[in-house]
Amino acid sequence: MDTSRSFIKTVLARIRGYLDDPDFDSKYTDQFLLQHVVMPSLVDVWSRCSLSADNPVLLDYNITFVENQECYVLPPCVGEIHEVVQYTGATGNLISNGLPTDDIRPDHEQSRTGPGWMIEGNMLCFRPFPQNLSSAGTSNLTWTIRYTTNGDMLPHYCSSSNLGTLDTAKTGFTFNSTADLGLIDYRPNAYAGQVIRLLSSTGGSGFGVTEERVIASYNPVNRVATLVRPFTVDQGTYAYEVCPPQSQGMVEAIAIAAALKLGAWRKISQAQNQLLTQQYRAAIKTIGDNLANMNLRTGKGYAKDTRDNPRWRP
Repeated sequence: MDTSRSFIKTVLARIRGYLDDPDFDSKYTDQFLLQHVVMPSLVDVWSRCSLSADNPVLLDYNITFVENQECYVLPPCVGEIHEVVQYTGATGNLISNGLPTDDIRPDHEQSRTGPGWMIEGNMLCFRPFPQNLSSAGTSNLTWTIRYTTNGDMLPHYCSSSNLGTLDTAKTGFTFNSTADLGLIDYRPNAYAGQVIRLLSSTGGSGFGVTEERVIASYNPVNRVATLVRPFTVDQGTYAYEVCPPQSQGMVEAIAIAAALKLGAWRKISQAQNQLLTQQYRAAIKTIGDNLANMNLRTGKGYAKDTRDNPRWRP
């Protein structure tokens, strides 16, 4: 990990380390690498992992039904939709317990009962249209889309010279208008489902507790990201970065994928290309193994016969 504890700077440092070419270092700036090499590599790696993993990381995005409105705009990062579900709502003295109460399932477009939902461009469309909502109550208008990310977002890193601001409720974070590395994404909800990582203490001086939170929604007009859960650190200004959900395996895979892209430009040797390819496959397998076992309901095995073991006999 880079000394800044930044995902972005760590990936950039590893790319340069894998290629180890002074001419390459002088020719390509970090900004160029992030915009033109890291970002497409990030999309490649995330799409491959999300589509092939047994238990991919699922993210939630809420939409609110409007009477007779067929289509609703999705965040750019939505890759594959796994389900559209409704959870219990808070009504009167009852508090939502998080249990699903209904779901909408896709069907054939010419089905007599309608296709349920289908993706059209960057929109999720429902047929039949949402109707008779006035009798449903406000708590029954919200539906949750569970999806895997495709990595389509603009990551950025802001140091102590371009701080972001955490509000008093600690659930809203305002991005700086200028990034040290990367670009600020101005598409609505472009950062929904992504992670914001605080890298410095209040005021941007020194290192405090490094915290990460998932972004629930993003308003590009005022550059405010609303978080799923509040930070525990104090309200104030912070150095930060915005990136996809990450792990050490993801950092490694993205860095090697980017090095391979650059290697093709630089015409590296066949031996070096083969070495990078082998390391890339190992990194992708590590991510897949982690995702496959992340949501297991029980362990994969037992050290001895127990009552929880089907082989146990009294």
